[in-house]
Amino acid sequence: MKANKIILYLFSVVLFASCENELNVEPKQREDASITLSTEAGITNILTGTYALAANGNAYGGRILVYADLLGVSAAINTTDFRWRGTFGELRQMYNKTMLSDNVIIEGTYSRYYEMINAANTVIENIDKVKDPNKRTVMIGEANFLRSLAYFDLVRFFAKPYVSGQANNQLGVVLRPNAIYNFNTDLSKERSTVDEVYKVIIDGLNLAYTNLPDQNSFYADKYAAKALLARVYLQQGNYDDARDAANDVIENSGHGLSQTYAAAFNHDTDQTEDVFAIQITKQTGVNDAVTFYASESNGGRNGDFSIRDHYLEKFSDPDDRAAFNYVDDGTGRTLTSKYTDQFANVGIIRLAEMYLIRAEANFRKGTALGNTPLDDINIIRTRANAANLSTLTLDDILLERELELGMEGFLIHDIKRTKRSIDISEDGDGTSLILYDANNLVFPIPLKETDANKKITQNPGYSN
Repeated sequence: MKANKIILYLFSVVLFASCENELNVEPKQREDASITLSTEAGITNILTGTYALAANGNAYGGRILVYADLLGVSAAINTTDFRWRGTFGELRQMYNKTMLSDNVIIEGTYSRYYEMINAANTVIENIDKVKDPNKRTVMIGEANFLRSLAYFDLVRFFAKPYVSGQANNQLGVVLRPNAIYNFNTDLSKERSTVDEVYKVIIDGLNLAYTNLPDQNSFYADKYAAKALLARVYLQQGNYDDARDAANDVIENSGHGLSQTYAAAFNHDTDQTEDVFAIQITKQTGVNDAVTFYASESNGGRNGDFSIRDHYLEKFSDPDDRAAFNYVDDGTGRTLTSKYTDQFANVGIIRLAEMYLIRAEANFRKGTALGNTPLDDINIIRTRANAANLSTLTLDDILLERELELGMEGFLIHDIKRTKRSIDISEDGDGTSLILYDANNLVFPIPLKETDANKKITQNPGYSN
């Protein structure tokens, strides 16, 4: 029951209002930092507050899913899978691939991620206030998981993509290894390389996997850490480790696929398929995936993001996923049924993704760890009442990701890691393409950051 959940809240300490003084977000409440940092209860509350920061719409409260779709689709009406019709100009910039450095939504997301990182750092640096050594171990694991989660999406959105087999010395994001307590300090710092950022992410998740228990209520557990590692390794093109990590989650986590595709969505308590989900309560706001994907009657904005026939035609017949949508009576738009409860949790990692990662990694490496790639894909298809495949290609696997994980925040990241392009020509003839590593598929470093941080380099293609 939702009422039985611990209410996640933003911490009340002024120093956590923003980890970057240039973003200067006012805290909702104030308390002397020395009091909070000197008690076990204070440090525990900071960790709980880090989850609350993650639940914010600017981070993992749903909007990040929309970003990945907006960047990954074409604004050409005739050839696009999805269409943006919303009135938010900042989000339309993503859809049109014309982002500006003063985009306040992008700025808000950048700020929120660094708030999460600063809070996690603060927990780690003050963990000696926690008396129980077992509790200390788990809290360090959770803080490392949340910090790695934030860095991973920072580097995927604000830097050129990781490319397997090369040095990856392109600029990533600023690494903040220590908590920031005094905002009068000059925080100017250049961005670390993409490779350096990925190393921090992976090290943090490996530590989290070691420290965390098999189960941890709705907080991050060891298999949430391993599942995120599988995703990170896949993004790197490290298929051996991606396969092994996904297999560990499938075989040992105790999670299972929901009995039906529909049952994997729209619930306010974690279900068997949820490896990690962000908890949404009436006290902590609403699910922003619902805000932008749903009709007004389902708590949204009349379907700012709608489904086009081009996407539905990719499904075979029958397939429950092809029909997992509805037509809004007021607008006539076809909308996904994945987000119809404004207080449902936001799914971040589903077990289905692990099957898809294991299948792709096994296929690419010519192995069959845990299962054959064909059988893994057919497990996913069987759950959706789709006909099983008799043979399998890499294109089949990548298509299955689109069908299974559509509108869940994967699109632009899959395009980048597989080096595909976005066809923006009206008739889909390939005469106008945006390449996977194009400047306008990377968010600008926010103007407020570049104004305050004199050492940071802006992304190519943007000016201040």
